[in-house]
Amino acid sequence: MNAAENGIVLPKGWAVRTRFEELARSQRIVFLAGLPGVGKSLLIQQLARMAHGCGRNVFLLQWDVARAAFQTPEMLLRYPEIDGFTHAALKKAVGLWARDAVARWHETNADPAALLIAESPLIGNRLIELAQPAADRAEPILASEATRFVVPVPTREVRAMIEATRETTIQSPRHPREVSDAPPNVLRALWREVLLEAVPTETRADPPYDPAVYAGAFTLWLAGRHAEIVSIDRVLAPGTSAYQLDVPAADLVASQPEVADVMQRIDRMFQ
Repeated sequence: MNAAENGIVLPKGWAVRTRFEELARSQRIVFLAGLPGVGKSLLIQQLARMAHGCGRNVFLLQWDVARAAFQTPEMLLRYPEIDGFTHAALKKAVGLWARDAVARWHETNADPAALLIAESPLIGNRLIELAQPAADRAEPILASEATRFVVPVPTREVRAMIEATRETTIQSPRHPREVSDAPPNVLRALWREVLLEAVPTETRADPPYDPAVYAGAFTLWLAGRHAEIVSIDRVLAPGTSAYQLDVPAADLVASQPEVADVMQRIDRMFQ
């Protein structure tokens, strides 16, 4: 079956495709970490399709899907979103829940065919809890060699193309989730946050993207995990939205009791 037939758009012979084929076959959990606008959603789609082709049972844990359970009208009144940024309290809630969710998934899916593919932006404290060692039942699997954190690092040219495409897809979405993608102002603000972590003396209001600085910052944040940098040096042109999986996959989503339990903890922290 060729790439057009199975929905794989990563070019044959490209090192990134080879590595993702290995991850699809061998890993228990794969986290795609990094900024919005670096291609994580497309790589998650491609990894899911590869894994399905290998006979794996795919499960997903994705930031936008997971946070939706916490962004109820009641919670947004208490912890509102401002200028496209999720409130710190809700980000913390999703992160605490995610550690428990990973542990539950691992304990209840013993079949070696099960593969959890997760998005962990880390920047802006989005699921940063998954990268931070903690004394809980999630830590053994998060620190295991069976779990891999992958950071896609696009070149300057590829990053610019992704940003331009992001503006288009927000205005004319091909998938409902594209509407809630981080807009350009959030992309730039989050990149500046990464840069300031690495270069505190940076003073420019809108500094240019630097892949070396970006890779270095995420390598440092993931020092306690099995992590790797993947260089994205090609512009990819999927025929459909990056959110269009076209393979069976089950999302990990918080139940109402789980949300209530976590929010009780959050209320004590933030009030």
